[in-house]
Amino acid sequence: MSHREAAAGTVVVGVDGSEGSLHALDWAVDAAAGRGARLRLVYAMSLPLVTTPLGGPIRTAPSQEVSDAAAALLAEALQRVHAAAPSLDADTEVSRIEPHHALIRASEAADLVVVGSRGLSGVRSLFLGSVAQRVAAHASCPVVVVPPTSQEPAARRGRVVVGVDGSVHAAAALRFALVEAERLRAELVAVSAWQAPEAPVDPFTVLHADVDIDREQQVARVRDWLLRTVDDARTPLTERVPVRAEAPEGHPAAALLAEGADADLVVVGSRGRGGFAGLLLGSVSRSVLHHAVVPVAVVHVADDTR
Repeated sequence: MSHREAAAGTVVVGVDGSEGSLHALDWAVDAAAGRGARLRLVYAMSLPLVTTPLGGPIRTAPSQEVSDAAAALLAEALQRVHAAAPSLDADTEVSRIEPHHALIRASEAADLVVVGSRGLSGVRSLFLGSVAQRVAAHASCPVVVVPPTSQEPAARRGRVVVGVDGSVHAAAALRFALVEAERLRAELVAVSAWQAPEAPVDPFTVLHADVDIDREQQVARVRDWLLRTVDDARTPLTERVPVRAEAPEGHPAAALLAEGADADLVVVGSRGRGGFAGLLLGSVSRSVLHHAVVPVAVVHVADDTR
């Protein structure tokens, strides 16, 4: 049995006492309860490194005050968990390292990591903090980034939106989105945006009606392809998930943000068809993460987080 197989059924959430982490905690409680999974609350102290005379750098030991503050923060977070889901199996972990390193390490023994888009050090004008961005890029399992404006888990809209472009990353995102839609009893909205070629058009030889017909045909072709792609990705668990295919003209990130503005979850692959192997997050996934007002899941394919 592999490390990941042995650890299946664990949802990890980063907590730091900020409002953003409370939104992430609430989302993680709902996700863990819906999966019948264990919930692990991770708090990172981010203690400084010091150099020893005869050795390498080591982490300083936490003071009693710091340890007490961490214990109090986690105890309060656990109370919030048990108030929302009394029967949920939950435990805590305190790490001395930086928050993103702690969550990335925890992701190796989890099947989902949940993090707020901003923590205590987040700048209010930025939707995505450095911790969320790094965890989304490097975690060993899917990562859900929860923005501070996110609706409460109980206020569900019944829609999971996923971007599909034919890449292996999008295929992984689609499989994840189908499972989430089944868990939430939601409709899956599969989105594949397209853009017309930027060729000059002679207004004297091409009628607007012809252009409109071409666009309608393109939309129909993309929708048909989307429905076939979704059917190929279904499993016995997700065979009854209702699906709607959307093929808007425009940039993929803008299409996903528009379609997912009132969704329960937007799901993206870490990279799309145009993604470079050296970039762990593609331009579309980064843009969606930075601007979405609902939770966003970033899904990697195996071995692409290193």
